[in-house]
Amino acid sequence: MPLIAGIDIGNATTEVALAQHGRFIASGIVATTGMKGTRDNIAGVVASLQQALNNTPWSLQDVAKICINEAAPVIGDVAMETITETIITESTMIGHNPQTPGGVGVGMGTTIAVEKLAALSEDRFTQGWIPLVGEERDFLEAVWFINEALDRGVNVVAAILKKDDGVLVNNRLRRTMPVVDEVTLLEKVPEGVLAAVEVAAPGQVVRVLSNPYGIATFFTLTPEETQTIVPIARALIGNRSAVVLKTPQGDVRSRVIPAGKIFIRGEKRGGEADVAQGAQAIMQAMSTCAPVCDIRGEAGTHAGGMLERVRKVMASLTGHDMNAVYIQD
Repeated sequence: MPLIAGIDIGNATTEVALAQHGRFIASGIVATTGMKGTRDNIAGVVASLQQALNNTPWSLQDVAKICINEAAPVIGDVAMETITETIITESTMIGHNPQTPGGVGVGMGTTIAVEKLAALSEDRFTQGWIPLVGEERDFLEAVWFINEALDRGVNVVAAILKKDDGVLVNNRLRRTMPVVDEVTLLEKVPEGVLAAVEVAAPGQVVRVLSNPYGIATFFTLTPEETQTIVPIARALIGNRSAVVLKTPQGDVRSRVIPAGKIFIRGEKRGGEADVAQGAQAIMQAMSTCAPVCDIRGEAGTHAGGMLERVRKVMASLTGHDMNAVYIQD
């Protein structure tokens, strides 16, 4: 008696129906594992099939034939997003994306003035610390304070600098850690608050802080708080580095994330269009630059986040580097 399994891999769920001699036997449903149409779906297929078989006297070895739908990868949930300006009121999260970060990795800890590292008591060494280095400090002074703390066993996990010294500081530290610089309003960053710093390797982009659930995990946010930081996480997509702080309630009254611009590179000329000006302005810029070779979005905006996420997903699906993926239409 041949047992046939029909499997439908969807964007959200993977469903199985078992039949024998044209008669329905049992079904199973689980959340789709990975992006639809990729190898990651296999785990969900097996789990759904096993769930259906659990309601029957048969096992996997008894399944004679499996029919699977044509599960093409879908990234429509990315491309169909509404791109508009977002104003986050009474937000407790702020972000930053400098151009010349140092080091690599993710660091989670408490902010502290770099000179105060020397005054930490031994019972506080093991918690993560992120020193703040103001413009009055030479990069060699900053390096000395951080290395001295590391030698004493202080768990320094990252550093935030006001001046453009990220690479200089990183090259002289005894431990590799993410170092973010060019924080022009460093004096506005309070001490004693939780912060997460991420710097990706050259050619890569941040992965943890561009994911709202990654931020929520670091800061132990409630579902309501997680919902409010989704726009910030999306705006950080495509950035090589980022800093996210959890400030005391009310310190940050509002954060505007603009719709942003798209930058078009054509075969003979380039152009740009502000997404907020609408479809007509975008299409006019596109036609001016035709034929189009690549389109990128402005960093820190909804347009930049959406386009870079598309690029990131396609790079993951094809096994190519993100810089080798071009958006042309």
